[in-house]
Amino acid sequence: MNVVIVGGGLIGTVLAQLLSLRGVNTTLVDSGVQRPRYPLIHSKLLKFREDVELAGISEGVYRELSRELGVDLIHDLPSITIVPGWCYRELVRDLVNKWREVGVEVSILNDVGDYGLRRVSNDEVYIMSIGGDHLVDIPGLIRLTMDSERIRYVHGEAHVRLDGRNVEVVVNNHTYTGDYVVITAGAWNSEVVGKLGIKVPLLPYKCQAAAFLGRSVNAIVYDYVLGVYARPLTPRLNKLVGRFGLSIIVGGDGNVEIERPGSSKGVNEEVMRDVTNRLRLRFGWLVRIGSGFGYCEGTPDMRPLVGSLIEDKLYIIGGFNGYGAEVGPALALALVEYILGGSWPNYAKPYLINRFSGGWPSTWDVSREAHELCNER
Repeated sequence: MNVVIVGGGLIGTVLAQLLSLRGVNTTLVDSGVQRPRYPLIHSKLLKFREDVELAGISEGVYRELSRELGVDLIHDLPSITIVPGWCYRELVRDLVNKWREVGVEVSILNDVGDYGLRRVSNDEVYIMSIGGDHLVDIPGLIRLTMDSERIRYVHGEAHVRLDGRNVEVVVNNHTYTGDYVVITAGAWNSEVVGKLGIKVPLLPYKCQAAAFLGRSVNAIVYDYVLGVYARPLTPRLNKLVGRFGLSIIVGGDGNVEIERPGSSKGVNEEVMRDVTNRLRLRFGWLVRIGSGFGYCEGTPDMRPLVGSLIEDKLYIIGGFNGYGAEVGPALALALVEYILGGSWPNYAKPYLINRFSGGWPSTWDVSREAHELCNER
């Protein structure tokens, strides 16, 4: 069996590894236009039971790849989730049991001063979680995949075309064919398949974040009071600068701008100033040392999708809306199980693309991510 994957980011790389480890001849085509440069957050502290299950399965995928490749891809980090009192009482208190079912140790803190954070409101609840969050070395996994002897890695821009019922992938004037072709091109998914005349319920957008030097922080912080998040840039770098009582953290607010991938000239400085001010309320002294942006995509219900575009020929995984590292590997595993076994596992069925078979709107709101807590009001 031969499978050609278009897109060498997180999802394409994990899919290529899972297939090749199961004896499938795998070709991975990667343009290199957008790759993660730093570890990504994997969290099981999600809102919907199906997402929590996927995140648990994704953790298992990361650990399988760590064992098989002989590397430590996943690094445990504690997290502090800060929510308004109403959100804890109406939502999070009931979610805690779901998180514990997938191995998360959860406790309520009286204060967060010992963790380098400030109280902002009198009505906020601090949730400490152990075993629920990790940083995953996706850049390292991509490098290993590029050098893998099991995977044929092709660098270049892919052009997918139909020849009757056959699907071909043309890269650098060379044609690649497979029993299956899978599109995992991230925010470029709709552009890739659109050239085939196929419409998909995916809307690309730009998201932004900044890097800061600040006092030592050794946890991921999800702040639903101020509407920001922050986490150490990398475990190794945090350990290094931690000797001086400092941290380099990445922070943002999930702010998005609808635009075509590749069209932006840079970050929105007004947005970055606002994020910086909010983070300083929680962290105190911070110096912004850099900023950046990338492109993501969301579906009309802001939850990912997987499934066939041309049955038994062309497949797609996408629409992760900022939480691909949490649930993406599980959907990659689901596609592997489908390719090898002929049926979708139950955990993937809520995410199949056929849920949009009745159509979808021409545009929709991508400002609130489906996995975010406390967004009902």
